[in-house]
Amino acid sequence: MKKLILFSLLFLVSCLSEERNTIKEAKNGFINLNQHSFQTDPFVALMGDWKFYWNTAPTNIQETNSDRILNLPNHWNGYQMEYGKISGFGHASFRLHIQLPDDLQETMALTVHEQDTSYAIYIDGKYYGGSGVPASNTNQFVPMVRSTIIVLPQQKNITIDLYVANYVHRKGGIWNDIVLSTYTKAESRLTKHKMNETILCSIFAFVGIFFLVMYFYNRDGRQTLGIFLFSLAVLLRTISTGERIVLEFIDLPYWILLRLEYLSWYWSAPLLYHYFYTIFPNEFSKKLGNVFYTLSAILTLGLILPPVYFTETASIYPIAFVLNGLFVLFYLFRAYQKNRMEAKPLLFGIGHILVGATNDVLHAEAIIHTTYIAPSTVVIFVFLQVFTFGRIVRQNIIKTLEFAEEQKQFSSSFSRFVPTEFLYHLGKDDIRQVDLGDQVQKRMTVLFADIRSFTEFSETLTPKENFDFLNSYLQRVGPIIRHNNGFIDKFIGDAVMALFPYNINDAVKAAVEMQEAIRLYNHHRANCGYIPIEVGIGIHTGNLTLGILGEHKRMEGTVISDAVNLASRIEGITKLFSSRIVISAETFIESSDTLGFHYRLLDRVNIKGKTESVFVVEVLDGYEPEKANRLISCLDDYTLSLDAYRREDFEEAKQGFASLLDKNPDDSVSRLFFERCKDALERSKLEIGTS
Repeated sequence: MKKLILFSLLFLVSCLSEERNTIKEAKNGFINLNQHSFQTDPFVALMGDWKFYWNTAPTNIQETNSDRILNLPNHWNGYQMEYGKISGFGHASFRLHIQLPDDLQETMALTVHEQDTSYAIYIDGKYYGGSGVPASNTNQFVPMVRSTIIVLPQQKNITIDLYVANYVHRKGGIWNDIVLSTYTKAESRLTKHKMNETILCSIFAFVGIFFLVMYFYNRDGRQTLGIFLFSLAVLLRTISTGERIVLEFIDLPYWILLRLEYLSWYWSAPLLYHYFYTIFPNEFSKKLGNVFYTLSAILTLGLILPPVYFTETASIYPIAFVLNGLFVLFYLFRAYQKNRMEAKPLLFGIGHILVGATNDVLHAEAIIHTTYIAPSTVVIFVFLQVFTFGRIVRQNIIKTLEFAEEQKQFSSSFSRFVPTEFLYHLGKDDIRQVDLGDQVQKRMTVLFADIRSFTEFSETLTPKENFDFLNSYLQRVGPIIRHNNGFIDKFIGDAVMALFPYNINDAVKAAVEMQEAIRLYNHHRANCGYIPIEVGIGIHTGNLTLGILGEHKRMEGTVISDAVNLASRIEGITKLFSSRIVISAETFIESSDTLGFHYRLLDRVNIKGKTESVFVVEVLDGYEPEKANRLISCLDDYTLSLDAYRREDFEEAKQGFASLLDKNPDDSVSRLFFERCKDALERSKLEIGTS
């Protein structure tokens, strides 16, 4: 909390930290600045006795020694004339003679801040600029509120005439300082004012949007809507007062701008009270809040009246505004005594607002002469709200992250049993969405991988060693399948069934990489004194059905299709040919030759459960590189020998395969065909002998 207080004070000081005005008191319409140093004190507020000419334009002034005097800045309301006191309506000129330093080199300028009506600046009888159109009648009069920088002529003695007219506001006259400085300093200060107010508006807008978004995420948190509405009210007041930065973007008529200013003022207090009521409903009085709401509603209806009427509330409403703040302060202090959550920073924040609001009201009424600080104190207040809610949000985020992590672990655990890819192809985002009977038809490539002679091999191991071996083996082949865009559907003992939903080449590439990984695994096993293993891989592509099978108490994801059965049978064919990777002709036809793999046709084989035999193809890259290169170099001879075998020219085929075996004695496929040719020739001789 101490750090917050220090930060708040530093922020307030930074918002107000600028070169202050040096006050020079004019006497009887004259001010001598001949000895003043604008390098040391760059800003001079021209306060004091200005000559006052009621209902007189600068061009009609006839100056005498008995001219009236009005101490500026001040309103002319109640000024005593021969015929009585004047009201806020009318027009008047203010004149001041200035003597500047002899050695002044820089261009001088006059800064006239917004005066809530309209004004014009005349220098030595010549019009130099202003805001709006001041005039002697309401037909020519055009009200406008805007700060102005007037560049002064390069001369030692100048006469300033400030012509002001008011026919709309409750008070007429000069509201703010008339400041003399160098043009560079004047422009820099005005730019800084606008930048500060723009930054304040950005903060209010950001905070408002932040809490509005929080409200939409949590409709039960009414306090977030309360701080949004309060931030919106303060935002509207900030853009419609001071430098009126809204005019930099939208050219609003005076009557809209003035009503926007008062509307934001009327509602800032009750919205602030309502915000605290939503946080501490037991400490704050709802009836009292309704009183402030009713008052603001009545005053808002009064905005349909001409400005001369509703601007009169500026002298009355501050009482209600301050009372509202005092009640908020009282109830917050009571909440603080009861150790209510976050009451301490809120109490600190509302204290800032009360100080700022009181200062601004007294400054606006010309009771004290300071500057407007309420927007800066409100920034401190909303910052404290962001901090307060930030801690609450942080706690919620931590809980949410913990829950998300639990859900992630939960999902990760389930994905080990039911692959997320399986759910994706079922059209499900979550395992909880799965129901019995969910199914979808897809065309995929099925890969079966099985360890050769695992039964005999496993008999030499204990149950634990069997599990350790299988897990070690599957740890190597599983990632390869996933890396190639496939997923494991199930483990069937030592066999692996994987699906490749996107590209046939993914399955072929995965099979080749699996054989490479198995060779590395065998090298590791040999170093450990274990016997090597061989794995046969069968691949087929076809239509299949993914779905949820079982009953309501026990379900599992599975794949049902003739394509699955055929892939399993093709894996069995690898044992017949002693091959490493065998694929169906359908897979071979649809696969791409751009991967650089090498194939050779094996034979048409009968598949159990199918009436027609199917062609199968061997992927030569599944062998060790040396063997694969030897087989690839003899592909043409193999093709000719296989063609002779299929033409039943067994003698020619036998010689061809014998020649291949001479080159590659470990070519199990050529050896199988060689033996078949021998058997065919022997049967042929027997048939000839018996005939």
